[in-house]
Amino acid sequence: MKNIFLIFFFIAHLLFAQTVYEVQPDTKGNMIILSIANESTTDNAGSISIDVVKNPAHLEIKNCEVKLGELNKGEEREAQFIFDVKKIPAVLKDTLKFRIKAERGGSWEKEIILSYALPTEYKLEQNYPNPFNPATTIEFSLPIEGKYQIKIFNILGEVIKELANEEFEAGNHKVKFDSKGLASGIYFYSLSGAGIRIVKKMMLVK
Repeated sequence: MKNIFLIFFFIAHLLFAQTVYEVQPDTKGNMIILSIANESTTDNAGSISIDVVKNPAHLEIKNCEVKLGELNKGEEREAQFIFDVKKIPAVLKDTLKFRIKAERGGSWEKEIILSYALPTEYKLEQNYPNPFNPATTIEFSLPIEGKYQIKIFNILGEVIKELANEEFEAGNHKVKFDSKGLASGIYFYSLSGAGIRIVKKMMLVK
């Protein structure tokens, strides 16, 4: 999924208002386009470079620097930054910061706030790694806030461990499961609460 953001910077007069965009977690190939324009009618700006100076941990930016070369009077060029969003961001918002430098003097910064879209449905992901030993991670998505439980069962349907039984905000979450003391075999884990119950299978191999 690709999101294209068009931000205008003017070498003569820069706009610094914060801009907020919504992105989907677990998407690849998202794009930010920075359009750099030299408004001067008499002077060239020299070579222009744009760097990412603040890169949130939940993003993987493919290129952190773009060199535009000579930006002549009245000329406009675009810098493209490609990024992937991780599956489960631990926060609802992140801030990206760019620095624009002109060879003949001048440096400007621009912040872009990325808001991670909330889930639209309940999801219980396959644990990873699977098979596992001794620990594994369970990720789940909640469209609404509420009290939810994450439980581990054996093949007889007996609860052997309750990983969570608490209030969760709407969003993406994850919990760890340590199999210490358990024998190899097939186990089940469930997400329940707010009238839903989802069950998945996992395998412990020692």
